[in-house]
Amino acid sequence: MDKHVDEFYQCLSDESPHGKFHDVIKLHLRTDLSWAEAVEKVPHMTRGWYELAHISTKDRIDFTFENWCATMPYNPRTEFALEHFFASLDEIGIYLIQKNWDDPYKVEMAYSLSNNAGFYRGGLPAGESDIVQLQKFFDKYILPVDYLAFLQIHSGFWKTTDCTGIAPASLLPKKYVQFQELLAKEELLSTSKGEPVDPKALIPFYESFGMPYYQCFWGEWYPEQEMGNVYYSSQIKAIPSVSGLTNEDLIAALAFPTFGDWLAFYLEPIG
Repeated sequence: MDKHVDEFYQCLSDESPHGKFHDVIKLHLRTDLSWAEAVEKVPHMTRGWYELAHISTKDRIDFTFENWCATMPYNPRTEFALEHFFASLDEIGIYLIQKNWDDPYKVEMAYSLSNNAGFYRGGLPAGESDIVQLQKFFDKYILPVDYLAFLQIHSGFWKTTDCTGIAPASLLPKKYVQFQELLAKEELLSTSKGEPVDPKALIPFYESFGMPYYQCFWGEWYPEQEMGNVYYSSQIKAIPSVSGLTNEDLIAALAFPTFGDWLAFYLEPIG
């Protein structure tokens, strides 16, 4: 297990004054914790995650990889990235966490990269009602199929200690409203070539480490029959122009034809 995972999931104590949590239960190491006890702490806990925690590390990695591949629509670029990502893991841990003593418990899945190369964290899958409500909120747009599929793997996904990352389905509408309020304070939004952009067509599904750096679905760009996504930062105050660019040029500009293409980029080795 990457040492940074253990550092992140530390309880606050005299020995660990920088600990972030009141209580942490490493479910993958707690074979004594029954299903009933786990559900009592996390009512939305899935039986699949509970069972996953109590098999071998190798099987846990293999089964999780198979679930990702079975859930995500086929995309050769994404599949190649997933194969590389899962081959680089040395452990997948499942943690029940309580921030403060009176807070409800949550559960996260931690993906530990070999050789202390970093880690990722994922929340529980979105339920069917979460997906329906999300699409209702964004009723002017059809959210990408691969993005909605990913939410059924993890609703909320973060690199290392990132507190924002890929927003949970339940928080995306709020994130969208906040993002629109941010854009309303700026001058007219445009691409890097000065082409006008409707700010309401940008849906910020990813925010980097709580900073005003976003990856957004763009409702005016459909490179592969679904919304592509582009990068926006409050420093540049523009999104990349996508006119006439090759796939390589698009990626260099952080503009991706599909969510899966962006996810492949996000899963690249840290550092």
